[in-house]
Amino acid sequence: MLNQAQGIGGIMPVLYSFFDRDGGLRLDGFEQQVAHCRENDADGVVLFGFVTQFYRLTFDEKVRAIEVTSRAMAGKGTLGVTVMEATVEGQVALVRAAEKAAADWIILQPPLGPPNAPGLWLEMLGQVAASTDLPVAVQNATVAGTTLSIEQLLDLQDRHPNVCLCKAETASEDVARFGREFSERFRVITGNWGVEYPFFRQNGAHGLIPAPNFVAEQVAIHRATEAGGAGLSEALRVHSGILPLMQFIRERPPVEAQLILGKHAYGRRTGFDPGGNRLPGPQTIDPAVRAHLEFLCDELHQWVARANIEAA
Repeated sequence: MLNQAQGIGGIMPVLYSFFDRDGGLRLDGFEQQVAHCRENDADGVVLFGFVTQFYRLTFDEKVRAIEVTSRAMAGKGTLGVTVMEATVEGQVALVRAAEKAAADWIILQPPLGPPNAPGLWLEMLGQVAASTDLPVAVQNATVAGTTLSIEQLLDLQDRHPNVCLCKAETASEDVARFGREFSERFRVITGNWGVEYPFFRQNGAHGLIPAPNFVAEQVAIHRATEAGGAGLSEALRVHSGILPLMQFIRERPPVEAQLILGKHAYGRRTGFDPGGNRLPGPQTIDPAVRAHLEFLCDELHQWVARANIEAA
């Protein structure tokens, strides 16, 4: 099964859910983001995640988003689907929708609500993993409220060999150690906007699931690290260009504040109208925060022009 997952890696942005001014889901938003990612040589895309408002979508909307995204991908790059429904039955149903739409892999995430006991989540993980032949990743993220130890991940893989990827977003030193010691058993995929990606690449990580705000630059970072030692300096040079804007977005503590700011920045960089938000999400951005965000976007645009990096 690990051989089947070998093509999963590189830069695979997780797509925003865009809404119209009345809160309706805009399926054209998924199509536009896929086009943007493909134009900038991303290795794939992922659907749903903490900073993409998956919790604002109905089950039927998720299914439609999977179908639209798969058609837009047209087999160019990998498609991953994050699964976080409240029950085993709900998760299996979304896995079936992903399979039907020819997704390449799934990411199993703890259901929303109070933190799950790791042992009980393991039982749920095993049942869902056993329901599919797709490669399965475990979302092992501190923000999810429930994480597994390395020993639990290894035991889960022993029982379910298709669990061959890990979305690793725990403490930095733990992610790095996992990459160094177990990248032969798991495809190690990181996230958190990519703020530490050069470090994780040095320590065995295979890929990154970031927001789609910095696709061209993060593809350049990944490609540079493939060159080994000399490439790290180039990766850090590019990384330094996107950090001010990236960190400013990440500094908004509530997830919803990151979302609305990240969408505005995406629109500023690509020309795509981010539309509105779905209640009860925030509808406005603080004027001072918005002004500085736009200043940072303009600064990045000028930096990209000077740095000779292809970007939107």
